[in-house]
Formats: sequence, structure tokens, C-alpha cells
Amino acid sequence: MSLLATLGVFGAAVVLGVTHGLEPDHAAGISALTSETDSRGHAAFVGASFAVGHALIVVAWVALLSALGASASAAPEALGTVGSTLAGVVLGAIALLLGVTGVRRLRGLPPEPRSADASDPTGRVLAAVHSRLSHHTHETRTDYLQTGLVGSLFALSPPVSMLAFVSAVVPTAGVASAAGAVAAYALSITVTLALVGGGVGTFVAFTRNRGRRVHATFEIAASAAIVWVAARMLVGV
Repeated sequence: MSLLATLGVFGAAVVLGVTHGLEPDHAAGISALTSETDSRGHAAFVGASFAVGHALIVVAWVALLSALGASASAAPEALGTVGSTLAGVVLGAIALLLGVTGVRRLRGLPPEPRSADASDPTGRVLAAVHSRLSHHTHETRTDYLQTGLVGSLFALSPPVSMLAFVSAVVPTAGVASAAGAVAAYALSITVTLALVGGGVGTFVAFTRNRGRRVHATFEIAASAAIVWVAARMLVGV
């Protein structure tokens, strides 16, 4: 295959990765997970961690079904349903907790419920869950691994477009070129979601610097938008 054709294959893989990364559910997931990070750098790493977990599962799907000579339709339909349901539930939970944070902030209450204070109306359970999901610093290796695990939930459904792409590339370009294209795809989706995370982190910092009410309004609006995306995921199951 000519150099120009090879570049075309890699370019198409990059475009697939970028468009995949910008799908509403992926962007919503990154937005929810980075909404309380304290810097653009942390937010970008959160986005990249999400993408790596997601891309690894996509690559595993492509490798498995390609090795079996099967298409995306050969995968159990129930697996895609379970994956979409889990992703929708997790996304909705994080979004709701983001909304709780915004409402509390708007009312002048501490954004994070205090688990040590039994008189706090939100209670100990909400405090524990909120601390775990919403106010995550994402500073340790375990934190990033957990974020990658969340990202992997968004890839349990077979990646139809990527499988079709690989099926078209292998006969003409060979397995090596197809493998390189898959790597380019994984890299492009990782970079895309890292940029999305960094962008959200920048906007969060902007709203935080504009004062409590502006920041709270952003959190509530973001929560509503992400809950809508999660609801569409669950309704479509």
C-alpha cells in the first residue's frame, strides 16, 4: 500500500477517535468527573484516564471479534444493554451529586455534606457518597484507575464503527496497518478527552473565580444537562 493510502487510513482512524470522544455521553461523563477538580491540569488527566480505560476496552473488542472473524452483531446483545445501563446510572448519580453541591453552595451551605455532623440534613450516607464521587481530587494513582474504570463502562457495547473500519482496512492494508490504525484511534480519543477535561477544568476555574453564585449556577446547570444525557442513555436501553 502506498504512503498516501497509509496516511489516509491513519487519518481516518484519528477522525473516528475524535468523533467518538466528542459523543454526548463521553463528553458528559468527563464534565461530571472534572466538575470539582482544582486545576486544568488535573482535569486533563482525569479526561485522559477516562479515555484510556475506554480505549482499552474498545481495542479489546476489536482484537477479540477480529480474531474470531466476527462482527459487532456477534457479541451478546445483553452485554451492550448492561454496559449502557451501568454507564447511565453512574453518570446520573455523579450528575445528581453535582447538582446537590450547586444547590448547597447557592444556599450558602458547605458544598460537601459533613459526615461527622449527624444534624446535617443530608445525612451521613449522602456525605460519604458525595465525597467519593463528586469531590474527588484525582491526585493518586488509585483515583486515576477508578476514573479509567468508569470510562471502561462506556465501552461495554461493541464499537460498531471501529469494527467496520478494521474489517475494511485489513483486506487492503494488512493486519499491521490495521493495528497501527487502532493505535492511532486510541491515541486520538485519549487526546480528545484530555482536551475536553482540560476545557471543563478551565471553565470551572473561571466560574469559581466569579464568585459563589456563578459557580453554583454552573454546577446546577451542568447537573441538569448531564442528567438529561444519562436519562437518554437509560431510555435508549
